[in-house]
Amino acid sequence: MSALTVSLIVHEDYSHITPALQSFYATTKTPSTVYLTINTGKDDPIAAIQAQFPDVHIQINDQPRSFAANHNAILQIAETEFVALLNDDIVLHDPTLDMLVDYLRTHSDVGLVGPALENPDGTPQVSAYSDPSLIRTLYRLSGFAALTHQQSTLRRWLKQIGLLRLFNIESLKENGGTRPVPVIKGVAMVARRSAYQQAGVMDEVTQAYGEEYGWHLRLRQAGWKIVLVEEAKLTHYGLGQARLDLSGWVLVEDRKAILAYYLLYRPAWKAVVVRAVIVLSHAFYTLGWLPFDRNRARDHWKTVQMGLTFNIKRNH
Repeated sequence: MSALTVSLIVHEDYSHITPALQSFYATTKTPSTVYLTINTGKDDPIAAIQAQFPDVHIQINDQPRSFAANHNAILQIAETEFVALLNDDIVLHDPTLDMLVDYLRTHSDVGLVGPALENPDGTPQVSAYSDPSLIRTLYRLSGFAALTHQQSTLRRWLKQIGLLRLFNIESLKENGGTRPVPVIKGVAMVARRSAYQQAGVMDEVTQAYGEEYGWHLRLRQAGWKIVLVEEAKLTHYGLGQARLDLSGWVLVEDRKAILAYYLLYRPAWKAVVVRAVIVLSHAFYTLGWLPFDRNRARDHWKTVQMGLTFNIKRNH
């Protein structure tokens, strides 16, 4: 009988899913039921995937759904004690998922765990975050945060000279051992079913990005710990958003996720400030890019429009 339900999603790009599933079956001894949701993409590779991994339950969406909606659908049908939500662009190290499940089994006060993430070159990748503070949020919205993104030379230099220690940011603490953290990066999360049944599943607000912040806050508010298990590791190949060089729908959804978090979980005045900064900063970038790159200017203008019109009711 399965003890673990696993949820993976493919969205157009099939290049990572085979290595991800291969690593899962090579490293995981915990009896598991695996679901693969085909969110959108060509049908051609699906038969080959099913033939190579006959135990995987493949679900094909009629219409694309969001990251949260796809994973939430599996959370709600899972009957196992634990559920793993995994990106497809990963390779699991041995025995990562077994270690995460064992940690939950032996720590009854922990509701969700995650592994330490590594870049393809083996260097550490950000694996956990602090709750968003208004100052850091405004810095991100200004656009200057791209100068100190996770892979930037400036960030490495500031770390070497010790200036990053001035900021109490969980994501900047590497090799800190297994420890409770505010937020696990959503690349790989293993949740206890009784915990999310109490706290609820992820908010289905955006197509992607930021879903873990509100979810993990509600889990903690319900009395559950969130733990980064440093000894469990995986390689994560996706670094697009980590570089903060956002454009197109990704830029709009990223800013929507930030605004949604403040509308749902922070005092109303902070949400007003965040909305105002989104509108003003992206109006500034719209004007700045207009003479040079109309596509980038259009992206920023769509973000302005989102900032002016998006709203969501607090229901937690």
